Amino acid sequence: MTTTTLELPAPCPSILWPCPPHLRITLVTASDCSMLVSLSGELDIATAPAVKSALDFCLTLDHSRGVTLEAADLTFIDAAGLRPLIETHTLAPRRGQWLRIAPMSAALRQVMFLTRHTHRLLDCTTAGHSTRDQDLPGALWPKR
Repeated sequence: MTTTTLELPAPCPSILWPCPPHLRITLVTASDCSMLVSLSGELDIATAPAVKSALDFCLTLDHSRGVTLEAADLTFIDAAGLRPLIETHTLAPRRGQWLRIAPMSAALRQVMFLTRHTHRLLDCTTAGHSTRDQDLPGALWPKR
């Protein structure tokens, strides 16, 4: 009698990107040949360069089809922190890639609305989701 062993796929290694202590950036290669960038903490003028370098790194990988930014754990973001996201969103299509933001924190949603950049990143957030007004990133409160 022969026995077979089930070989599980190797887990995707994650990279903890170097950055200031009040932000954590984790990079993981997803199964669809894209990169997952997870942000937690504060994204501001001090941490924006680290986020920009991590996103640029992901776009330069030969196997990367795009970047999914997981931003649900961002506790703070200001206009300076929004800049690397807008720059990456502009650069990715030029390289034949994409940037997707899902899920998004309330802090990111609010700064997008206040800086009037909701329209720039709207296609990043609604891919595969409802486009009803109350579901859009700029809609901070549901409409009645």
